[in-house]
Amino acid sequence: MKSLLVGNGINIQFGGYENTNEAIIVRGIKALEKDNFPKHIILENTEDLVNLIGYLFMEFKYMMNDNYNKFTLSNEEQLCLDDMRKRYKNRKNLILSDIGFEDYYLIYDLFCHKNNIVNPEKFYIREAIKTFFIYSIFNNGKVNEIYIKYPEKLRDFFVSIDNIFTTNYDENLEKFTQKGVYYLHGSFNILDNKYKEDSFRNMLTNKATDDFNIDKNYYYLYSNVLTTYSGFGKNFSMNQSCQANEAIKKMANGYQNNPTIKKDVDSWKFTDNEALRNMYDSIILKVNDEKLEFEEQYPVNEFKSIKGELIIIGLSPNNDTHIFKAINNNGTLKNVTYYYYDKAECDIVSSLLSNFVVQFLSVKKLWKEYK
Repeated sequence: MKSLLVGNGINIQFGGYENTNEAIIVRGIKALEKDNFPKHIILENTEDLVNLIGYLFMEFKYMMNDNYNKFTLSNEEQLCLDDMRKRYKNRKNLILSDIGFEDYYLIYDLFCHKNNIVNPEKFYIREAIKTFFIYSIFNNGKVNEIYIKYPEKLRDFFVSIDNIFTTNYDENLEKFTQKGVYYLHGSFNILDNKYKEDSFRNMLTNKATDDFNIDKNYYYLYSNVLTTYSGFGKNFSMNQSCQANEAIKKMANGYQNNPTIKKDVDSWKFTDNEALRNMYDSIILKVNDEKLEFEEQYPVNEFKSIKGELIIIGLSPNNDTHIFKAINNNGTLKNVTYYYYDKAECDIVSSLLSNFVVQFLSVKKLWKEYK
């Protein structure tokens, strides 16, 4: 069995500069001034968003100092801050677009800790930043047309591949290979569960859809695309439905068989705590129909169960450590090949995949071979 894992490197190779981090940030900022920018979805006052990104870039410079450690609230945040410092410490004359767009999520969270910005304001602003970046990555649909530039000879490379996984959100691999693709971090074309009228989430009294009017012209802004600064955060989101299903199944069983649990759950029906009310609804629905469950949106189990050979192309080890951890913990994989763009990646990948003797090959040579 041969599996392939593909990252954004393939989009940069064949789609060019438009798919680089710099282009995503610059294009997004320029789009804020255009009449067709979806203010009604992202943020009405676009000037606030421009100013915020500028503030975050200025704050980034202060974060290079160890004094900022006091604003981290978890080991994960501290690890991510240390990693960010390591990646940028030797780079000079940095400008706003030199900072990885996913790093801005970490900068924002720490900025909020420092300035006592809390939910719900913190959440809504973070969602605006996230949607802003998704809008820019989509690039008016151009990101889904990169496959047109793939060389015809590249089809030969995909012939022997049994499973294709990607951290990209676009449809290029699917369109080019005519094979099914597993979207580890979601896809522009997959509607997030909370927007699906018939989802388990929207069977609750407090429907998520009550708060949204979906504009189908910008369908990709309602997708299940995952973007955040840490592998831990992405892994949490990827496994959230599965863990919720397990918890509700246990609670439903307890509700039916344990009078104490039943009494506690029934008391949540009229509570002011929204989370508990939702939990009550979920348990009662599950008791009445044991087949009901939250749809699992990400191919976590499919990726964990790969065996034989894995080829990795165009995937940076930064921000996606959860993927490398899953690979490293896979006892049925025999061989791992990593195509590097910069040899500096090899040491990082070797440390992340310590259970394997990874074969390192140049991705530049690969592209030349299939030119």
